Amino acid sequence: MRGFALLGIFISHIPDFSGQGVLSGPDLALLDLFGLDDAAATAQDFLIRGKFYALFSLLFGIGFALQMESAARRGADFARHFVRRLTVLLAIGLVHASLWYGDILKDYALIGFVLLLARRWSLRTLAWATALAFAARLVWPLIVAALFAMIGSTASDGNPGDSFALSAAAFAGPDLAKALLANLALVKLKALQMVYDGKAISVLSMFLLGAVVGRLGLYRNLSDHGRTFALLFWICAPVGVIGNGILTPLHAATPDFPPTGPWILEGCLFAVAVPAMAIAYASGFAWLWSRGGAKFLAWLAPAGRMALTTYVSQTLIGITLFYGLGLGLAGQVGRVEGMLLAIGIFALQCAMASLWLRRFQFGPIEWLWRRLTYGVPIPLRRKTLA
Repeated sequence: MRGFALLGIFISHIPDFSGQGVLSGPDLALLDLFGLDDAAATAQDFLIRGKFYALFSLLFGIGFALQMESAARRGADFARHFVRRLTVLLAIGLVHASLWYGDILKDYALIGFVLLLARRWSLRTLAWATALAFAARLVWPLIVAALFAMIGSTASDGNPGDSFALSAAAFAGPDLAKALLANLALVKLKALQMVYDGKAISVLSMFLLGAVVGRLGLYRNLSDHGRTFALLFWICAPVGVIGNGILTPLHAATPDFPPTGPWILEGCLFAVAVPAMAIAYASGFAWLWSRGGAKFLAWLAPAGRMALTTYVSQTLIGITLFYGLGLGLAGQVGRVEGMLLAIGIFALQCAMASLWLRRFQFGPIEWLWRRLTYGVPIPLRRKTLA
């Protein structure tokens, strides 16, 4: 499932790497070789936007519950271990963010520290906290709009999107220093966007939901929970499909700034429709696995086991292909071509990960993460039997 999430995340990142997000309408039309780019953009918004980050966040929360359970079995100090683990992840994320502003690792690490508060909660308390987090995300657009009304901010005060486009244009050139400074400016804008859009609350709510799933043990013996997964799917899928069916055209027609009535409606609808679709993906995936789909889905597993390495390598590939420091293909790839390129690259990553894991226990960045977390030598190569 982690591999599946990485595929969706990479598809969503291609427009950022390729510069599609800052191109004008006529320039985008020139790239539409098949006449399908508008349909592809709509499909991506409907199926992908926000859903795979939510899915990855859900899995992060499940991992938190698994590590807490493992520490309890070993009698280890979970809080100390988890703090070290998040600190190393934060360092890796900061290095990654210095290369690409779209990094999510540092955000996961920072928000992950909040999970430490939940380590001694009962399942009931954890469930109530999860519900409260989702409720906070639902009303967040109203809070943001009220705050902007109090300070009297309007579109005439400057649109952050204009600053974003101006900074992103630096990536098309060969000047390394200029690209790094522009990236730093975009990191700051992204941090503000995490708060403005409520994405930080969305991530936290899915972390907590994942912790609930982990505490319930739904990840164990999937075939025993087939009815539960089926029920979750048939509840969440219609909500996700109908909600995103309304959300997608609303998002296309609504400016991100300043907060207006349609923006508030979009944000509130996002808070319901996107998690519902992500839960439908997760429950459907687990249901399909429990019903004999393991052989088909298992090809995603190697990339999922090397999630950090896969994720960071996608950034390096994107920079190499599209930035002026690399092949300079920014502004030359349409939406359909970009989606097909992402799928092809990810398929190659799955194959490479499978080959790597035949000889090594972990991906290279996963090994570094474990080595720095535990502070003891950890062999990377697999031991061979005599």
